[in-house]
Amino acid sequence: MLNLVLLFIGLCSTATFVHAVDEEVQALMDNLHNECLGQTGVDENLILNARKGEFPEDPKLKCYMRCILNEIGTIEDDGSIDVDGVLAVLPEEFKDQAEPVFRKCANIGGSDPCDIVFLTNKCAYAENPSVSIVK
Repeated sequence: MLNLVLLFIGLCSTATFVHAVDEEVQALMDNLHNECLGQTGVDENLILNARKGEFPEDPKLKCYMRCILNEIGTIEDDGSIDVDGVLAVLPEEFKDQAEPVFRKCANIGGSDPCDIVFLTNKCAYAENPSVSIVK
């Protein structure tokens, strides 16, 4: 998984061959999605609805969101989010809009690690729907 994270960082930091990078990033996101879907057993319709701003209080959906950050190595066991780590893996052109949102929304609280990431994502979506853990 570390190689996958390093590939993701490398792809995001390379400005050449943008189309190829977009395809590689999408492939990585698809792999993360499939991995976390398998780990959590979340109903895929809940993920699709979350992409539209609907955030039901579903434990599997919450843990799916946590899984995404866990797989890219940007969350601690206690659920605290490494904002600098999240920003480091984002494409450069996305960081300006994402940074203030994640600085405001990360680690706003929650009852457990899955809930913390869920509430962070819910806050991020409310601030700027394009800044979301669920893509």
